[in-house]
Order: sequence, then C-alpha cells, then structure tokens
Amino acid sequence: MKRFILFCLSLVMLTAISQNSIAQTNSKDTSSADTTLYDDRTPSEGHDLRLPQSTLDNQEYSRFINKEFSASTVLKKNRNYTKVEVTRIVEKDGSVSSYTVSGTGPESMKNELVRILKLLPSYTPGTRDGKPVRFRMYQPFEFKYN
Repeated sequence: MKRFILFCLSLVMLTAISQNSIAQTNSKDTSSADTTLYDDRTPSEGHDLRLPQSTLDNQEYSRFINKEFSASTVLKKNRNYTKVEVTRIVEKDGSVSSYTVSGTGPESMKNELVRILKLLPSYTPGTRDGKPVRFRMYQPFEFKYN
C-alpha cells in the first residue's frame, strides 16, 4: 500500500513538473524584433517561401523603369557600358529599407539608379509558411549604348 501511495505521489509530482516546463516553453519572450532575413537565392528547405512582388505587373514595371531611365540626365550623361546588381531589403510590410548597388560604372550613375527605384510603389510582402518575413532581393541591370 505504501508503494502505491508513493507511486501516485511521484506521478502527481512528475505531472506538475512537466506542466511547469511546458508553461515556460510556451511563454517565450517575443518582444525582441525578428531580424531573420531570407534571401531570394537561398533554397526554401521544405518551407513555402513566397517572394515579395511589385504591385505593378511586368509590363507596367518595365514601362516605368524605361520612362524614368530615358528621362534621367545623369544616365544620359554617363553613356558607357555598365553592369550593376541592386540588392534591396524588403521589409515585412512591403517597404524597402535599403538599397546596395555593386558593379561597374560611376557612383553618380549608381545613385541615380537607386533614386529611380525609390520611386516605385511598395511591394506585397514576402512570406514564409504564410507569415510575412524580410527578404533580400537581387536585380541585375545592364546598360548598353550604341
């Protein structure tokens, strides 16, 4: 009989301890900002990743970029072959927080490219398993003149 009572008390104690540990794992501190940054060049590893999309369709996007490029006095002045890649960080709300331009060409031309890209409307947010996440996106640009 003593063994049975000890067994029951042990069982109750283990249950209480396990409930306490479950409560501690469920109450993680979520106040810190999520700084995870997903990349459009990295495989999804079994997750459902959806890249941020421009609110403009492909034709409107191309038309806008071409119109702004052809109107730019900086790009008209620097008529040399240039190949650059623009890296942008698209936030959870679809806004772009930073632009980085790497490649050939004068700094004024790179700055002008960023200025033009900032005129674009915000993106629809990228998602991972249905939840909005931050994305790093790459876009190549190549300028050829005859």
